[in-house]
Amino acid sequence: MASSGTIVCMIYAFGITVGVANSFLEMDCDKINVGQFGQQSLLKCVIKRHDVKVRLVIWRKMDQEEKPLLVFQETIKKQVDGFGFAYPSWSPNNMDVSLLIDNTKVEDEGEYECSVVTDGGDRKMTTHLKVKAKYNQPTIKETKDTQVLNAKGTLICESFGGYPEGKLRWFDKHNKDWTKSSNTTITKMESGLFKISSQLPLFALSTFDMYSCKVYDSNGNEEDKVIYEPTESSSPGANQGEKNTKQTTYIAPVVVIGSLIVGLLLALLLYRRRNQSQHEHVETQDPDVETGDPEEDVQYSQP
Repeated sequence: MASSGTIVCMIYAFGITVGVANSFLEMDCDKINVGQFGQQSLLKCVIKRHDVKVRLVIWRKMDQEEKPLLVFQETIKKQVDGFGFAYPSWSPNNMDVSLLIDNTKVEDEGEYECSVVTDGGDRKMTTHLKVKAKYNQPTIKETKDTQVLNAKGTLICESFGGYPEGKLRWFDKHNKDWTKSSNTTITKMESGLFKISSQLPLFALSTFDMYSCKVYDSNGNEEDKVIYEPTESSSPGANQGEKNTKQTTYIAPVVVIGSLIVGLLLALLLYRRRNQSQHEHVETQDPDVETGDPEEDVQYSQP
C-alpha cells in the first residue's frame, strides 16, 4: 500500500495533467447525493467515453486532502475501511468510478473530489454528500415538577436519533399551535445525531384534555407525532364542565326514581284509607249486628 506522502505526490503530479487535459475527458458526477444514516450511500461519477482505459482514480474528502479514501493505479493502492468502488469487481475498462460508502455516518457528510486519469484525457470533479436520519416517534410524559410560576405541571416531549437538526411543536385538540409557550433544548449525541426535548407548562385555567407533539425534519416536514391526554388533576379548569355533566347525569335518574317511589307510596296510602272508609260505612248500616230490632214475645193459649 502506498504511503500518504507518496499519494500526495501522485495527486500533485496528475493534477498538472488534469489541468492541461481537462477538456479531453467528459465525466458526469451528481452534485448532491443524499445518504441515510447507517445505510449505504453512493457518490455517483461516470466517465462518458467508452473508448478509453482508466489509469488512475483518486477519491478524497475535501476536508482531508492528505488522506485519500480510495486510490487506484493499475491496482488498488489504498482503500479506507467502509469505502470502495460501487462495483466490487471494478476494472480499468469500467467507466463507472462511483464511490460507495458502506455504513454512512454523520461525519461522512461533506464535499468529495474524484480525480480520474485515462489514456484519453483527465478530469477532476466534486460532489456533495448530505446525511439524513429520521427522528424516532416522540414520547410524552407528565410531571408535577415545574419551573414556571403558577403552573400545575409540565408535559415533556422527546424525540431522538434524527439528523440534521429538527424541531418539536405542540398542538391542542383544536390544532392550535402552543410551541411558543414551550421550552426546547437540542442535544448532539455521541453518534452525531440529535436529541430534542420540549417542555410545555400546564396551567389550571388553560389546559386542554388532549395535546399532540409533532417532530419535524430540518426542511419543516412532519416525520412523526404522539397524542397525550393530561390527568384530571393537572387540568381542573378544563375538566370542570365534564365533572358537572357527570354529576348531572348521576343526579337526574335519582330524582326521577325518588319521585316515582313517593308517588307509589301516596297512591298506596290513599288506597288503604279509601278501603278502610268503605268498610266502616258497611258495618254502620247492618241492623243485625249493631241495632237489630228485638224479637216479639208470642204467647200461645191453650184451648
